[in-house]
Amino acid sequence: MKAIKVFVFLSLWFITFRVFAQTQTAKDIELDLYRSFRKIDNWRDRQDTLAERDSLQNANDAFAQRLKKYTAEYPVTIDEKFSALVYDHLAIATSPDGVFRIYSWDTSLGGSKHAYINVYQYKAGDKTLSAIKQVDSSEEDHPTYSFSNLYTFKVNDKTYYLGVYNGIYSARGAGQGLQVFTIESGKLIDNVRLVKNNSGLHSQLYYDYNPASTAILKVKPSIYFDDASSTIFVPLVNLDGKVTEKYITYKFTGQYFERVKS
Repeated sequence: MKAIKVFVFLSLWFITFRVFAQTQTAKDIELDLYRSFRKIDNWRDRQDTLAERDSLQNANDAFAQRLKKYTAEYPVTIDEKFSALVYDHLAIATSPDGVFRIYSWDTSLGGSKHAYINVYQYKAGDKTLSAIKQVDSSEEDHPTYSFSNLYTFKVNDKTYYLGVYNGIYSARGAGQGLQVFTIESGKLIDNVRLVKNNSGLHSQLYYDYNPASTAILKVKPSIYFDDASSTIFVPLVNLDGKVTEKYITYKFTGQYFERVKS
């Protein structure tokens, strides 16, 4: 009996210590990430010289690498809120099933055309993986985006992730879209052609708009997915680039999301 009590005590102690250690590790990780993220802010308003701009670029690259390292080596990070980082404008979108997460931030390197870096974190079997998604924003045909939401869509034993992203190109130009992802054979696939319209099959939905047009609206319209009806709602934009309170709908018909006539 005494041996059993000792065994139970040691087991409870080990569990308590393990939980405590994980909590401490999470706090240490966030503190280290926060310090790195603050260096970006320190150089944000100091871009008068090439050396200062290089320092801002280096601060962004260093944070991206550090975030990638932690999110790959510590699976527990996919469930962390990282409140201090979010308060400092790190955007975190997490899928409802807790399998996929996207971290996004503005590098402050794009001027009026904002430039973002994304770090993807996802579970594949018993592994947690991460990858940096970065595009040269100086190229006109390659804008970058910040993800604000991730939806989980399951159909026919297949899981898809619908990511809502946003871009800012100028004071009068912005865009929003929805990208379809899935995870196959341990890899994150970001070109899943699940949307069908008159021009063919696509992996995303997208629209441009004038951001000033949303200022008078009480609630800013946004792309969203309704799981109950398997329908994607996309704000309707008129010919002047103004966002209206009406929506275009794409309903899943068994194989693709197809536009529903209103």
